[in-house]
Amino acid sequence: MTMAASTLAELVAPLAEEGFLSLLRERKLTFLRGANPDRYKPLLDWQALLGLIEKGEYPRGLSDFRIAKESVTVPGQHWLTRKNNRNMVDIAKLEAFLAEGYSLIVTPIQPYVPALATLCQNIRNQLSEQIKIGVIVTTGTGGAFRLHYDPEDLIILQVEGTKRWRIFGPAVSSPVIGMPKAPPPPETEPIFDEVLQPGDFLFLPAGNWHHCENGPGRSLHLGFFFIPPTSWHVMNALTSQLLSEEVFRKPLTRLESKSELAELEADVKTRLIEKIGQMKLSEFLAQSQKEETPDVVNS
Repeated sequence: MTMAASTLAELVAPLAEEGFLSLLRERKLTFLRGANPDRYKPLLDWQALLGLIEKGEYPRGLSDFRIAKESVTVPGQHWLTRKNNRNMVDIAKLEAFLAEGYSLIVTPIQPYVPALATLCQNIRNQLSEQIKIGVIVTTGTGGAFRLHYDPEDLIILQVEGTKRWRIFGPAVSSPVIGMPKAPPPPETEPIFDEVLQPGDFLFLPAGNWHHCENGPGRSLHLGFFFIPPTSWHVMNALTSQLLSEEVFRKPLTRLESKSELAELEADVKTRLIEKIGQMKLSEFLAQSQKEETPDVVNS
């Protein structure tokens, strides 16, 4: 019987763990054909996911639980129903949309699946990075999104069915969430064109433009999102701290003279220089690691 992976080493095998970490640092696209088609089913398969949906154990936000096709999202009123004073997924409507080539996208899913929560926390503890896990289910032709790139590094595990992945270059360099969207690459031959089968493993570095097309039958794959802290995150945290100081809260339009504005500007610059001089990336990393909490939802 195949056991669910509970550590990073088990997840990336037969790659050695250090080998994967090297790929992660280099952001090197890697594809491994699986030897066991049932390898990833113990983490989450369609029947288990359907059971969670039927019991109402899934994200309630429509940004976290979506039905979409080629980046067009179906409004919730077309697939939700009211039950016990709460919105619930209408399974019949969900399956009807899936049959028409729409995809179900649930991110994050790990708070609702103990095996994924354990694995996610293990990776977080080891890498000091934010980790979240999503699942995409497609039945019928089509894909969930148009050509796009993700600002996170991704491990893709094909659990059920098949999906064609086409990846195009050049990649966007070191993207982060919230940065201005880069224009799509010129139409060229893909740098990667493979049909993922059950048990296959794909490491998709951040910034790689890609488009997916479903094969015959139902496809389910898991995506592990790696979100490393950057200097931008440090500066963002620093900016939030500045709100505690009055000098950064004074209304610029309420000053009486240009000299008062110039004086405030000098004070702001002086304080910013002091704060930046005190900034330590190592302390930010240590604090962010302490703030990580397990992904568990009590039912």
